[in-house]
Amino acid sequence: MISYFRSILPSRLILLVIIYLGIQLPLILWGIPATAPELLYMLIGERLADGFDMYSGVYDNTAPLSAMLFWAIDLLAGRSFIAYRITAMLLLLLQALLFNSTLNRHKVYAGNNYLPALLYLILGSISFEFNMLTPLLIGNTFVIMSLPYIITLSREGFENNRLFVGGFMIGLAALSYLPLAIFLLVGLFAVIFFASGTFRSFLLMLCGFAFPYAMLITYYFYTGALSEFVSLHLLRPWQLQVDFLRPPADVAKLMAIPAVILLLSLFSASSLPQRLVFQVKFQQLMWVWLVTSLLIIFTREEISVATFVLALPPIAYFSEFLFTSGWKPWILNTTFLVALAGVLILRYRMVLSINQFLMLDESPLLVESENKMPSQGKTVLVLGNDISYYIHNKPATPYLNWELAKRHFRQLDEYQAVYEVERNFSKEMPAYIVDKENLMPELSYKLPGIFDRYEPAENPNMYRLKER
Repeated sequence: MISYFRSILPSRLILLVIIYLGIQLPLILWGIPATAPELLYMLIGERLADGFDMYSGVYDNTAPLSAMLFWAIDLLAGRSFIAYRITAMLLLLLQALLFNSTLNRHKVYAGNNYLPALLYLILGSISFEFNMLTPLLIGNTFVIMSLPYIITLSREGFENNRLFVGGFMIGLAALSYLPLAIFLLVGLFAVIFFASGTFRSFLLMLCGFAFPYAMLITYYFYTGALSEFVSLHLLRPWQLQVDFLRPPADVAKLMAIPAVILLLSLFSASSLPQRLVFQVKFQQLMWVWLVTSLLIIFTREEISVATFVLALPPIAYFSEFLFTSGWKPWILNTTFLVALAGVLILRYRMVLSINQFLMLDESPLLVESENKMPSQGKTVLVLGNDISYYIHNKPATPYLNWELAKRHFRQLDEYQAVYEVERNFSKEMPAYIVDKENLMPELSYKLPGIFDRYEPAENPNMYRLKER
C-alpha cells in the first residue's frame, strides 16, 4: 500500500483525499461533542457579528485574525459546531497538500511522492481535537505557507521579495496565534542555510513580519483600543503558566503513535547516504522546525493534543525516510497498517465501545449541553469560569473570558476597576447575571445604580434584571 503513494499521479491524490474524508466525516456527521474552547470562539464570533470590536467590546486574548475568521463563520453559519469542524478538517487537508507540494516542488527527496501528506492526514485524524477550529490550527496554515518563501536560494538583489512574503506569512501566523512568532527562529536558520547576505535578508523578513502588525496597530490606535490590544494580544500569551488542559496520561496515550513514527523516522534519516547539499540543508531546517514546535507546545498555558498540530509537518517530513528506507516491503506495509489501525481505534473508540479499556477522559474539554437557565435566547453574564451558561444564550458586556474579567471584578477596591465595570454595564445590561463568585453584594454596594436593578432569580446564584 505504501508503494502506491510513491507516485504523484492524480489517482494517488484522489485516494488520499478519500481516505482522509473516510476517517473524518463519519464522526463529524455522527455527532459533534460541544467543547468549551470552540464555544468560546463561537461567542467571540457572535459578539463581533453583533457589531462589537475585539479587545474593546470583547475581553479575550484570541488573536485578531482568528477572531476575524470566527466572525465570518458566524455571519455564514451562526453557532454551528459542524461548520467549525468542517472548516478545521479542510484547513488540515490544505496544510497537508501545501506542505507536500512544497516538498515535491523543491525536490527535497530523491523522488516526488504523496507519503508526507498521507502521514500528515492520518496522524492528524488521531483525535477529534485536531478537528477543533483553534487559533493554533489557523496560524499553522500560514506557517506552512511561509515555507516555500523562506527556503529561497537568493543572491543579493534577486528574489529578495520572497523573503519579505515569507516574513509576512509568519506575521499572519502570529496574528492568528501570537506564540507562532517564535517561528521567526525557523526563518532565521532558513536565511542562514539558504540565503546570501544573512543580516540584510533576515532584516527583510522582519520587515515582512512587522508589516501586518503595523497596519493593525494603526487601526487600534485610531479606534482607541491600542492599550487593550497590547495588553490582551501582545503581552498576555507570554506569561508561561504551563498547564495540561486534559490529563497528561491521556495526551501521552494519544500521541504515542506519532511519537513512535517520529523516532523510527529519525533513525531512518540518520542512516541515509550522502545527498544533495540543498536536501541536507532542508533536513537541518526541519530539525529546527521540530525543536521550535516542541518549544511552543510545552510552553503554552494550556497543553492538549490539539497543540501537537505544530509537530505534524516535521513528523510528516521525516516519515518519508522511514517508508522509503531499505527495510523489507512487508515490514513497511505492516508498520503503516498498524499505525492506521491504531488511529482508527483511537478515533472510533466511543463508537466501538472500547474506551473503558483505553481510559481516555475527554470531560475537561467538553461543555454541558443542557440548559442551566430558566429561559433561552437571553443575554447573560457569568461571573465565574463556566461558559456552559452561554450555550443557549447570548453573552453581554465585554466580560466573556473570566480570567481577564478578574482584572476588574477582583480589584473592586480600586477606583479604575469600578469605573470600568460601570462604563461597560452602562452600555449593556444583561438580562441575567450568574454569580459563581459571590460578587453581587459588593457590586450592589459600590454600584447601586446598576446592580440594585437585579433581583434573585429562581436558580441559585442567579440574578434577573427587574422589569420596569
